[in-house]
Amino acid sequence: MAHSNCNCGDQGFRQTRRDMLKMGAGALTWGAFGLSLPNSIFMREAYGLAPDPTIQRYDAFLQIFYEGGPSQTDTWDPKPGSPNNIFNTIDTGAKDAYGNKFLVAQHFPNIVGLLNDPAFGLGVVRSMQHGNGDHATAEGYMNCYWGNPLASQYPSTAAAMAYYFQSTCELGIPSVVISGSNGVDPNTGKGANIPTALNVQAGGNQGANPTVQYLSMPANVDAVRYARRQRLQAALNADFVNTRPDGQVTAYNKAWQDAYNITVKGAAAQAFNVNKNQLLPGGANASQGDLQSLTLAQNLLISGIPYVACGIGGNDTHSNNRQGVSDNWGATTDPAVAAMCKNLKASGKRVLIMMFGEFGRTPDTVANGRDGRDHYPDGFSAAFVSVNQPAFKTTAIGDTGPDGMATVSNNNLKDPMQPKDLGAMVYTVMGFLPGNSPTTDIPTAIRAAPPVDRNNSGATLLKTFGLG
Repeated sequence: MAHSNCNCGDQGFRQTRRDMLKMGAGALTWGAFGLSLPNSIFMREAYGLAPDPTIQRYDAFLQIFYEGGPSQTDTWDPKPGSPNNIFNTIDTGAKDAYGNKFLVAQHFPNIVGLLNDPAFGLGVVRSMQHGNGDHATAEGYMNCYWGNPLASQYPSTAAAMAYYFQSTCELGIPSVVISGSNGVDPNTGKGANIPTALNVQAGGNQGANPTVQYLSMPANVDAVRYARRQRLQAALNADFVNTRPDGQVTAYNKAWQDAYNITVKGAAAQAFNVNKNQLLPGGANASQGDLQSLTLAQNLLISGIPYVACGIGGNDTHSNNRQGVSDNWGATTDPAVAAMCKNLKASGKRVLIMMFGEFGRTPDTVANGRDGRDHYPDGFSAAFVSVNQPAFKTTAIGDTGPDGMATVSNNNLKDPMQPKDLGAMVYTVMGFLPGNSPTTDIPTAIRAAPPVDRNNSGATLLKTFGLG
């Protein structure tokens, strides 16, 4: 919804937009409708696609990014019996894609406990790989699903989702990134003339959170007075709009009216108002900031926002790995996400929650007693929890071997998956077929293109998890 900058590739269009904004102060009027909210809506442009209901499996998608690269061996891909394994395991009661027990590490009793209810499902891809062990580069890969140098030219997933959903979302806010440990480039068009997500802070109550103020009626203005302003501005703008067929004039005129509707309803402002007394639960060592971000994410999903992203840091565990894993996954993720899932179930929303970082961590560095693991981009995990989608199948795909050391280069990593495979699955279950038709292409800095590799359909993952 909101641009942090213009991100326009065409200088002529940039000048036109700047002129438009200058012109608006003296011709089109909009200033009474909530700070710069009309500007932000105008920046969305008049695009957007309706998701295809025949393929859409979820109403909303939540990305939880574990910045720093979490250990797959200590979370979703444990290796019982190996010297590389340091935590106990939990049997999910399901089988993986090869007929073996689907095991996870001991940190997830609440998430695994959800699986007794058919409304929930758990999936793991244990064979993610892109081969780049640099934090910034790998974060850029996973934040746009392009695992190669082309990642620098393709918009972030949050921006692509903002482009797709901008004309169909319930609150008028298609995509939100909650500031925090989201990695590099979580919310940028990378030079393309497309919207970016609304970037917000999780902190603050009604009187302090700037996002709540941004989406609310101006102070000391009641609904009657606000409606009077709306009618006055509509009358003032009518002659100007009717005598100028310029598409940008029409778009801006619609933008301030949309701003009026968003602010007067109050639903958007309320969605961003996180009450500290209603935070999702966490263990003794849970980060309160992370719980606040996850609670805000939950509220936004329930309120009808299709794409939300937040992050949890502290995963670059070259040392103190045991404590870092236990805090981030056992004390924070497991109780909070499980409680979130129950609340999402009650809302009736179909939601897919994805959890991953930029890469994993070396499986073998604990064998000599060292409490630390290093960067490992050659066989790591992405996990997701499904809510209110009965077709979802709880299982895991990918095999990194008995000690977690299998790699593509050694030709023993089973069913290797790249970021583009994950991305194709995500866009498809949200109702779009990236690459199958030019109608689903998005603008980039160089040309119109799908948000993931045109030659990838995500078919293997869709079939594995019952979503195809």
